[in-house]
Amino acid sequence: MQNGFNLKSDFTPTKDQYNSIDGLLDGIGKYKQQTLKGITGSGKTFVLGNVIDRENKPAIVLAPNKVLAYQLYNELVAMFPDNFVGYYVSNYDIYIPPYFHNILNKKVEGTVVVNQENKDLRYAVKDFLDYSDKAILICSSTILFPTFEKQLPELITEHKSFIIRRLNEEMVKQVRDFNREGRLEEAERLENHIDHTINMLLPSDSEYYNTDVIALLGEKLGDFYLTDYFKKSKPNLFIDESHLTLLQLKALPSANKARLTKLVDKGFYISNVIKNNVLNFDDLKDRVNTITYISATPSKFELDNSEYVSELMTRPNNIVDPKLTIKTDEYFGGKKMIDDVRDIIQKGETVFINCISRKSVSDIHTLLSHNNIESEVIHFKIKQDKRKEILRDLRSGKINVIIGINMLREGLDVKQCSLVIVEQASRNNFLRTKSCLIQVSGRAARNVNGEVFMCCNHISSSLAGAIEEIDYRREKQLSLIGSI
Repeated sequence: MQNGFNLKSDFTPTKDQYNSIDGLLDGIGKYKQQTLKGITGSGKTFVLGNVIDRENKPAIVLAPNKVLAYQLYNELVAMFPDNFVGYYVSNYDIYIPPYFHNILNKKVEGTVVVNQENKDLRYAVKDFLDYSDKAILICSSTILFPTFEKQLPELITEHKSFIIRRLNEEMVKQVRDFNREGRLEEAERLENHIDHTINMLLPSDSEYYNTDVIALLGEKLGDFYLTDYFKKSKPNLFIDESHLTLLQLKALPSANKARLTKLVDKGFYISNVIKNNVLNFDDLKDRVNTITYISATPSKFELDNSEYVSELMTRPNNIVDPKLTIKTDEYFGGKKMIDDVRDIIQKGETVFINCISRKSVSDIHTLLSHNNIESEVIHFKIKQDKRKEILRDLRSGKINVIIGINMLREGLDVKQCSLVIVEQASRNNFLRTKSCLIQVSGRAARNVNGEVFMCCNHISSSLAGAIEEIDYRREKQLSLIGSI
């Protein structure tokens, strides 16, 4: 294992990338927050790797979802084969926590499906950080949640008497309060719940735990987070697709607290679980050195709070942003669209069709099938393993047409894509903001023949803003390329 980071690549940074690398490195020494505004295909991950390599400090890279996290993980493993690159995302393929359903007036038990591979990779991160902090970690929003230095069964065994004592103390206090308020149902519910928990803990070899037990362990041991493993220096934090990732980081703490407060109020948990031990963004900011936001479309928050913004506007292959054409709503799903899709397939290239709803996805999928055009569907209902398979087939050229809704979350960047077709481009919703439309257009930015068809019968302010930004980028790219 190298003492420092050791980036290995067949590529050398372009002039534009050098400028971003130098600027960001200078910013790490000066600023708390900075932004890399880099177009799709400009090599933002390569710039990130060079910054980490030259800064030679521990790094955490946050991604908005597991697909993008896994993609980043593979890219950075390839860049740093001699160093530890860790993968620290949720243990679960499915995680729906328990919540109280107001209409049904009952607790709905959560759904959990464990991903053993992700769990093992998390333990590998903890094991490495026990003796060295020279790590590059790819993480999701799970970084906000507390963890423990030891495994839960071992901790429960060590602190079982404390846990049982505190469960009884909290139960007596809260049951008394419920009874005083005349809430007999809640009092009985909490008594039964705590009695059951204690009975499950009493056998000496029991590994039973629940939300209450974990809360009390946190009380005993103090809240401990992934960032606490870095003993020598605070890690630098890089937030990829920051315009999306920040939304999660800001929403999770309050949403989690609201869910638990309702369950406590109904007598399902002791009140200790309400303690908001999920880090908020300001807490996370205090636990790291410099934050670098990375996005093709940084939001107002990143730009307003960054003391330095680096623009990465050209691609190493000098491909400019795709040409944008306005089509009518009637074009979408019509004969001319089918003909255009067929033309692209005959060239051996790929079409992305961006729909407004799952019904529309299904309708277009059926329409293409009736016209003897094979296609694949991708959206949040498609399981993670299937999505990975689709992405592999896209990159290998086995798939020529893909239909989806929010393609931004899937990491769909493939050089074969030469046409993106967007349904209802002027629709007023979160999938048709200026930022989303720019990001969707970027799916065709790796192909020299890239084009984007925006289907609409009028131009919304969001679409007008996207057109203005794309025109600005194309003009700047052409001028920079011309000066090389």
